[in-house]
Amino acid sequence: MVNALNLWNFPAPKVPELVKHAACFELRTCQRTLILSYEERPFGPNDLPLHERAEGQQAYLYLLETICGLKSKLLGENEIVAQFKEAYKQFNLNSERDGRLLLILEKLFKDAKEIRTDHMVGLGLKTYASITRRHLSGRMRAEKVLILGSGQLSEDLINQFKKRCDVYVSARNKTRVTELAAIHGFKVIPWDDKNAWSEFPFIANTIGFEGTLLDETFFSVWQARHINRLMIDLGSPSCLKTSLEASTGLLRLEDILAEGALVEDQKLERLQLARTAMLDIVERRTRWLEERQRKWQSAIQEQPLLS
Repeated sequence: MVNALNLWNFPAPKVPELVKHAACFELRTCQRTLILSYEERPFGPNDLPLHERAEGQQAYLYLLETICGLKSKLLGENEIVAQFKEAYKQFNLNSERDGRLLLILEKLFKDAKEIRTDHMVGLGLKTYASITRRHLSGRMRAEKVLILGSGQLSEDLINQFKKRCDVYVSARNKTRVTELAAIHGFKVIPWDDKNAWSEFPFIANTIGFEGTLLDETFFSVWQARHINRLMIDLGSPSCLKTSLEASTGLLRLEDILAEGALVEDQKLERLQLARTAMLDIVERRTRWLEERQRKWQSAIQEQPLLS
């Protein structure tokens, strides 16, 4: 069952809306899009953009390394787990899903939990959300924070801030932001009211795309209104077009990554042990799934034919 897997990794933000078979599992993050399938080519006739491909055990290993945060720019981060779970939830709702992939994903969650429990507990690896919270509510002592966007990273930030300061959210997806507001109790700022955005001295942006969300016109107003200010841009690619930098009130994603990359040698050694343990888990999982498939096929063959 593992040996027939096909996995495609498309680096963000170069991924188009691919035409693919509905049975595929898809995970989209700010760094990549992963597509898992038992088909050799589940895509439409268009030429594929730049991508990596893995098959069989290498595909399962790649997924395991990804969900454990070893493929992330912020090494060992755990926000990817929530993104996997949300993608799994959406896949499970799909009536055309491939049931074999459901089993693969369920075992992947179990194996990832074993790796994190055995090798990654206590590493204290930082996440994008926790670093953002440390800067805004810690160093800057923000009493209120505006979060732009309504994706998983936005919800992670909401959870980091909601017990420490007043949270406001503005997002294009009105349905999603209304749902989040009902769960977390924050205040919603209209998406098209950028003047209201500029009234916040502390802002965290989670939106990334090739165009422009905020330009120098916005930032000149924002600067004039606030002496003590900080915006943290977690979007990839950045849609903030400004000459501001860390010293003048804007921390970009690369600044956050550089901060989170300061991992001691001992932690790196433990992460290497985690990678080694993954190889053994993939072998054991492959054998378990092959045996399960053989028993299932044998049971089908032994069923009496209906007369």
